[in-house]
Amino acid sequence: MSNIDEHSTNEELVEKEELQSPEVTEETVKEEVQPSETPEPSVEKEEAPSSAEASKPVAEESAKETVTAPTVTKGFDVNELVEKAKDLFQKKKIAVIGALAAVAVLIVALVGFKIYNSQPKSLLNVVQVQFSGYEESGTLTYNSEDVAAKLQEIAYKKAGFSSKQAEGLAQKDPVTFSEVTRDPKLATKYSKADALIRSVQYSFDKTSGLKNGDEVTFSVVTTSKSAPVKAEKKTFKVENLKEYEKVSAADLLTETPVTFAGLNGYGTVSIAKNSKNETYFEFENGERPKNLKNGDKVTLKVNEAYINSLKSAGKMVDSKTVEVTVEGLKDLKDVKNFADLLKKNEDFSKSEHKNDSYNTYTLEPQGSYLKVIPGEDKKSSAKISLITVYKVTKASSGFSNSTTVRYKYFGYDAFLLKDGNLDLNTASKVSDSWGTQDYEGLKSELLTKGYKEFDNKKDDKKSE
Repeated sequence: MSNIDEHSTNEELVEKEELQSPEVTEETVKEEVQPSETPEPSVEKEEAPSSAEASKPVAEESAKETVTAPTVTKGFDVNELVEKAKDLFQKKKIAVIGALAAVAVLIVALVGFKIYNSQPKSLLNVVQVQFSGYEESGTLTYNSEDVAAKLQEIAYKKAGFSSKQAEGLAQKDPVTFSEVTRDPKLATKYSKADALIRSVQYSFDKTSGLKNGDEVTFSVVTTSKSAPVKAEKKTFKVENLKEYEKVSAADLLTETPVTFAGLNGYGTVSIAKNSKNETYFEFENGERPKNLKNGDKVTLKVNEAYINSLKSAGKMVDSKTVEVTVEGLKDLKDVKNFADLLKKNEDFSKSEHKNDSYNTYTLEPQGSYLKVIPGEDKKSSAKISLITVYKVTKASSGFSNSTTVRYKYFGYDAFLLKDGNLDLNTASKVSDSWGTQDYEGLKSELLTKGYKEFDNKKDDKKSE
């Protein structure tokens, strides 16, 4: 290549370099200078090379290009780009993490709500009690309808109904019920809810006869592991019951006094009625005492009907029982015509067993028995029932000779007059004309009927 050609070539390279250098330098300055409002610095162009410089070898030009190359690389700083990318990633990362955390919290809340909603609920916070009445007879009432409605609402929700549907069904809303019956899926849920409701029972252990300070327990019992409510208990303390006005049981005897009738050792007791034909007392164990003697103690019980009547008026007897002492019974020796009554028994028995040509009777007294029959009211007198048991032997002759033995009793019921004597004129007969072959059985029967064996001589000695 000639010198002219080389010179031309060098000039072209220099021109290219001159054209590239301002752009490269400008970009390099822009990259190095931080963004600001300061005007961009100007870069002076390189002067054209002289002819002497143009004659330098091509290798020297190549060296210049080699020196210029790093300036271009500096305009696209990889490290700075990476740092910016990191900053952007960090900012985005925080936003993404925040969003993920919010989603996680929402999921946990939803899962927690679902778990909570599936757990058995408590009925205890719904129960409200009220105590009313008087001490020792107070009563408990509570909002049973509210408790039932709450149980139903919980069961409906557990069966899959919405809160609105569950509330409507629990409140017996006809529109909600109509919607359920028309939808087969809802009808299935309703059947499930009904089974859930029937798996729960609840009650108080005591609701009446309460006094202040008592404790009553409300119990919820479940018969299924899938029950909608918990099996639990809650205790309530009885309070705010009023005090009764006390009434003396002994004072009641002045309105309905007791009277003793009969004879000492064979006495009985009667309870009078008040002006309203009421009696305040009844006999303990429900049986009238028999064969009383002076000095015996008799316990009378205030009857429940009268106690309830008092309670309704805010009153209460100070004691449900009262004890009275037997007195005023006459001794047998004081009954002047008692022996005459015994003689009437003998005459009565003989009149029933008269001998004839075919039959002969032998009567042997086995003992006498006495009981007192109380008067029907306070105006009537008591009666003395006196009977004598006989061993009756019957000997028959004629076509068949035979002998039979039977035990029979004959006697009279006679009024006991105020003067202590018996009214023999109005005495009525008492007998067992057929009799029995079992003497011991007959005696047991008489004791059951209230008779007591009587020994005239022995009783006379006791009276003395």
